[in-house]
Amino acid sequence: MTRRHLPTAVALLTALALAATGTLDPLHALLLPCAGLVVWHAWRTVDDGAEAAWPAPPAERRHGARHDVTDLGWAAFTRDGRVSARITRRVHAIAQHRLAPHGIDLTDPHHRDAAATILGADVVDQLRSRRPPTPRTLHRWLDAVERIPPDPPRTGRPSA
Repeated sequence: MTRRHLPTAVALLTALALAATGTLDPLHALLLPCAGLVVWHAWRTVDDGAEAAWPAPPAERRHGARHDVTDLGWAAFTRDGRVSARITRRVHAIAQHRLAPHGIDLTDPHHRDAAATILGADVVDQLRSRRPPTPRTLHRWLDAVERIPPDPPRTGRPSA
């Protein structure tokens, strides 16, 4: 007898034992192990023992698309639906770059109020947090970074 036939043999022996001992009537003694066998086969069909994996990013280069953009799209979200650290770092770097002409450094706690004036206090706090954002939060960050004026406001008198 092979291992493949072992569950069927166990189910038949169980049915015989249930019927012979009078625990169940013959019909139910046969149906109960058969139901267990069906569940066992269904489970083996569904669960092959391997952990489900995310699909790999496509290896081919698509005509008209930059490979970096494709990679970034695949790496945008984690398994729990939050934004990945790679995207978070990139948005933080863009915000840092856009705030630099204004004399604001996001990593400097003394510049928090100045950054909050431009981006909003909640966006600054979230950008400085280590907690991965949700897609909705990322959208708010991008909107705030997009609203940063390209040039700092001029103070003082214009030169003649």
